[in-house]
Amino acid sequence: MSWREPDLFYGDKRPPRTLPPMKSYRPAARKVAKPFAWKSMGAWVRLMHRLFALEAPSSEHYWRTRETARALTVERIRECRHDDDLARCEAMLVEARAGWLYGLDRAFTRAERGTLLVEVRNRRQLLALGRQAPKPKGPRMDPRCLPDDALERLIQSHADTGLVDRLRGERERRAVERRG
Repeated sequence: MSWREPDLFYGDKRPPRTLPPMKSYRPAARKVAKPFAWKSMGAWVRLMHRLFALEAPSSEHYWRTRETARALTVERIRECRHDDDLARCEAMLVEARAGWLYGLDRAFTRAERGTLLVEVRNRRQLLALGRQAPKPKGPRMDPRCLPDDALERLIQSHADTGLVDRLRGERERRAVERRG
């Protein structure tokens, strides 16, 4: 059979002619190391500093450092509620190319580090404002979303009479809702 004719068992691919050579010169594959468990951003920062402090240029060390670094995701940053941990993480992302043996500059691309840095700074800003989540999308001022005390304050102090009338309508709607 010509090599141009398709083989019925292999489709259009050529069948293997011989078995791949045995690689007896390589050691047996090691067990995969257990992933480090870290519960907070501060624990992640401490673990990364511990890994950076090791002066062991080996592929296993590089793999462990990269996998631990890549465990930092946007979702995990959004879950963090401690500003001091976020500040340490921000410092690490800013100083990624500070001369560590194997730093965050090798674990993340520049764009990924930028995305994480923006997310850390946004999260710190939200925490400084006293919020746990960003404001939901919607109209700039929706009277239905205002708390009762803010609604009363705006009715008493706002200069736009059209808006005040809408706010009074919302106050009456809430009163009817409470009654029945």
